[in-house]
Order: sequence, then C-alpha cells, then structure tokens
Amino acid sequence: MSISSAFNLASSGLRVTEARADLVASNIANASTAGYTRREGTQVSGGGQSVDLRMVRQIDDRLAAMSRDASAALGKASVGGEVLRGYLSTLGDIADEISPAARMATFQAGLDLLANNPSNPSVQADVLARADMLVRSLNTASNALEDSRTQAGASFESAAGEVNTALSDIANLNARLLGQTAGTSGFSSLMDEMNQRLDALGSQMDFKSRWEANGTLSLFTAGGTELVNGTDAARLSVDRQSGAIIADGTDLTPDRPGVRGITAGRLAGLSQMLSTVIPQMKLQQDELARGLVEGFEAADSSLMAGQPGLFTDAGAAFDPAQRDGLAGRLSINAAVRPDAGGALWRLRDGMSAATPGDAGATAQINAFITAFDTARPIATDAGLGSSARLGDMAANMVGAQHTIRVIADRAAGTAGIRLAAFEDGRSTVEGVNIDTELQKLLEIEQSYGANSQVLNSLSNMIDTLLNAV
Repeated sequence: MSISSAFNLASSGLRVTEARADLVASNIANASTAGYTRREGTQVSGGGQSVDLRMVRQIDDRLAAMSRDASAALGKASVGGEVLRGYLSTLGDIADEISPAARMATFQAGLDLLANNPSNPSVQADVLARADMLVRSLNTASNALEDSRTQAGASFESAAGEVNTALSDIANLNARLLGQTAGTSGFSSLMDEMNQRLDALGSQMDFKSRWEANGTLSLFTAGGTELVNGTDAARLSVDRQSGAIIADGTDLTPDRPGVRGITAGRLAGLSQMLSTVIPQMKLQQDELARGLVEGFEAADSSLMAGQPGLFTDAGAAFDPAQRDGLAGRLSINAAVRPDAGGALWRLRDGMSAATPGDAGATAQINAFITAFDTARPIATDAGLGSSARLGDMAANMVGAQHTIRVIADRAAGTAGIRLAAFEDGRSTVEGVNIDTELQKLLEIEQSYGANSQVLNSLSNMIDTLLNAV
C-alpha cells in the first residue's frame, strides 16, 4: 500500500469516526424525543481508497405493524367504556334501586300491597309514586342514551378528522421523501415523522402499508381499499346517524357485506356504536316501554279501544307507528293524578272508570298484577328473545347492556397487554439506551486514537524521507 493510499484511508477513518460520534451524540440528545428512532452507522468501503459511514435507522417493520394492529384493537375496544360509561351508571345494574329492573319489581310489590288494601289512599299514593319512579328510570335512561349517542357522533366526526389529517400528512411526507437520499440525516428525520403519523393513525383504524420502488409509502384499509398513493390521499366523510364511513365515494363501513373497509380502531368502534350498539339499546328500552303500555292497556277492563291505560305515550294510547323513542315519552295517565284532576281510586277501578267502585274490589288490581306474569312479544332485532314477562324483560335488558361494556373492557384489557408487549419490543429495537451509547463513545475514542496514530506515523515517515533527500 502506498503512503498516499494509507493517508487517504486514515483520513477517511477520522471522518467516519467523527460522523459516528455525531450519531451517538444525536442519539443521546434525542433519547427522550417522541418518535425518534435510534441511528446506527454502518461503514462501507469507498473503492479500497477510503471508508464511508452510512446511517441506518433501527426499526423492525413487522414489530411496528403488530404494534399498530394492537393499538387499533385497543382503540376499538376502548370505545365501549368511553361512550357507555355515563349511560350505564345512569341505568344502574340489575340490583341497583335506580335501574328499571329494580323499579319494576318495586312497582309490582306496591300493587301487591294495594291488593291487600284497595281503598287505602296512602297505599294508592304509594303505588302511584312507585309507578312514577319506574317511568322516570326509563325516561332518564332514554335521555342518557341519547346523550351517549350525541357524544359518540361528535367523537366519530373528530376521529374521521384525525384520520384525514394523518392521511394528508403521510401524502405530504411522501412528496418530501422523493427528494431525499436514503441514509442521510434528512431522510431519517422524515422517516421518523412518517413513523409518528403511522402510529397515530394506528389507534384510529387498522391499515396495511407498502413501500414503493420510488421510496413513497402506499396505504390501504385492512380490506384493501387504497387510502394513500404517492402524494394523493383519500378523504373520509362520516354520517353520525348511520355510522357510515365513506372515502372518496368508497364505502369503508365495518361489517357491511362486500365492503373492503376497516375492522378495528376507534373509528370502527364508533361506527359500530352508532350503527348497531346504541340503536339496539334504544330499541330494547322502547320494547320495555311498549310492554308496559300495551300490557296495562290490555289488563284494564275499563278502557275502550284507543284509550290510554296506566302507562301512556305522552298521555296517548300505544301507536305501533310511534314506537321509536317511546321510553323517553313514557308517562303516567293523568286520570290517576289528583294534581292533574284525576283520582287515585282509578288504580283500583281502571283508568276510564267514571265513578269509584266497591271500596274492597280487587279484580282490576289483580288484573294489573297478572300483566307482570304474562309473556309479552319482543321485536326480534332487540336481541332479548322473542317474548318475556315484563320483569324478566327489564332484567334482561339491563344485564345485556352491561354485558356489552364488560366484553369491551375485557377486549381492551387483552389488547392493552398485547400493545404493551409490542411497544416494549419496539423500545428495545428503536429506543436509545444511554449506557450503550456511552460505551460506543469509548470505542470511538479508541478508533480516533488509532487513526490519529496512523496519520502521525505517516507524517513521520514523510519527514524522514524528505530529510534523506
């Protein structure tokens, strides 16, 4: 090897050592920077005359993809608790005295007491109070569920906005990556930004990605619909009433037959909440209210066709065409309210009785009690079976609705554990370990000293040769 060749190698070695020191310093300085991926330097030969340093980001794409899938699963499962927590606390559990199931049992017990004291005004007033509490429990639950629907709708639109921002940012990053050279500082910084956008997107929806030959990233839904192609990004729009998700005219709504859409993430969870879960809960409420209205109409022998019974639809008899929202409109017939011109004795004699009957009569009261023992038909899409007694229907409704959150919380717990495991693995690969970086500085110092010694020896050799001439 000639002296000039040795000199070039030693000089390039010093430059590489300096670049390695800069990399280590950058790693240490950004150890706590969100989204920063550890850099490593790989030495490459420069044609036998020099050495160069190539920067490599430490990342495991497969582990990152699994982490984002777990994040999407957690995002979807967390929606149940996020949206339903307030409503379910208002609804109460089966054993809670505020729940419709408990209020139903309390009202039935009051009718039993009235059957033993049919003419006692205080017992009659107590039955009316219990009926009021039952009605209020359903009214309150209906209003709380509507509030949850409103909250879910707002979150749905917000999530879609975050997805649109992330997709647009990814397309913009693609445009900036086109002018970059792999292995440079600028390229690595852009890749860190891309990594952050993908992680943020992962909690909102599941997706697939593919790096193209030109260095840009293409993005697709789990079903295969294109979201980002080079510098072009799809734009999502949502319908908070139906839970539909549309991307530039293409349906992405979860669980729709033939749709190549999304299956996980907060966006999917909120879509299902608006399209399926909350509507079914609302239907269950309305079916229970219908059972009360129809059951007590059928049990009241004083009524003519079209007249309202004890439980009414805002004062009117049940109208099959007006079932939607019935739980929120459920009310007690004014005919039994003294403060509205009614009379408590109608709880004994029937809502349309013109005058008080026998003070000791119990036939009508027993007919009301029998209404609780008669199985009422239930709409099949309510998810509570085809028929049930009123008390069982109330208990089944409360139990089924709490089960939805229990299942969601269990799924969130499982997804959270998976996400933590994957994130720990990513941290090992991508994160900066200060102790390791400091050890590298010692190695760099030794390498710098070795290259300096070579240059010093070459300088002495040249001086000796010059002095010999």
